[in-house]
Amino acid sequence: MILLHSFSNTTDLTLITQALWRHKVPHRVRFLADQQQLWLQNANQHAEAEALMQQVFNGVSLMSSAGPSVSAKTSSIFNSKISNTPLVAWFKMTPVTYVVFFATLMVALGTQLGSDLKGVAWFSFFPIVVEGQSYLVPGFDHIWQQPWRLISPMLLHFGWLHLVFNSLWWLDLGRRIECQSKVLLVSLLMVTSLGANAAQAWQGVGLFGGMSGVIYGLLGYIWVIDRYNLPRYYLPQSILIFMLIWLLLGLTGLFSVLGFGAMANMAHIGGLLSGLLWGLMHTFILRIWPNN
Repeated sequence: MILLHSFSNTTDLTLITQALWRHKVPHRVRFLADQQQLWLQNANQHAEAEALMQQVFNGVSLMSSAGPSVSAKTSSIFNSKISNTPLVAWFKMTPVTYVVFFATLMVALGTQLGSDLKGVAWFSFFPIVVEGQSYLVPGFDHIWQQPWRLISPMLLHFGWLHLVFNSLWWLDLGRRIECQSKVLLVSLLMVTSLGANAAQAWQGVGLFGGMSGVIYGLLGYIWVIDRYNLPRYYLPQSILIFMLIWLLLGLTGLFSVLGFGAMANMAHIGGLLSGLLWGLMHTFILRIWPNN
């Protein structure tokens, strides 16, 4: 890989990355403490990438005739200053990632990390009746009246370690995907969460939650896309291996023996399979319409 350019954290690189992908120039954005770096996979495309970037600065439309044209504000992309705070700049570039992160944090605080059953009852897959002795309502009939329960368990977390672990993975993987497409990230979030929650509920009635199924789904999607297409995300192979080992260890029941609590293994598997299938479907679409 070769460094194309470094930018301040207040720079919105969306139009640049869209132009590079449209012209089949593989690249990635690295977020550092005080800057963003745009790296190219192929050094031979450096001149082409420089030319495309300069056209974006000059406000030249790089979209197809069927797509939207670059707005006039593009020419001043480097001059727009929202804030000197990196978090604000990152939020502007990847709002979906941060909205989900803050929503997860608020639910964790509001439910006291799962200890407040009245709060948890709003988000659990199976309804909770809190009258003296609390119990879960079995069955799936309630889904027709409360469809949000197919997705909402991803916001529940039971312990600080659980919350921090999932949040860090979400911030990393979510931003990688959202830099390519916000719609794609939202679609993956819905599909992998649904797959994870449905798989865990199919195993039996129980209280479960967390973003782990979604995390495995995003990992599965990224692996398929970078394996069978021009790489976009450049996730180190060691990370994928580590997470697969973590999944296998969870299946053995080792974490329960060590006192870390039971893991929602079916949610992990369901999320992973959902992400893999979504990646295969996207790969098929890219074979037919390469510009998508």
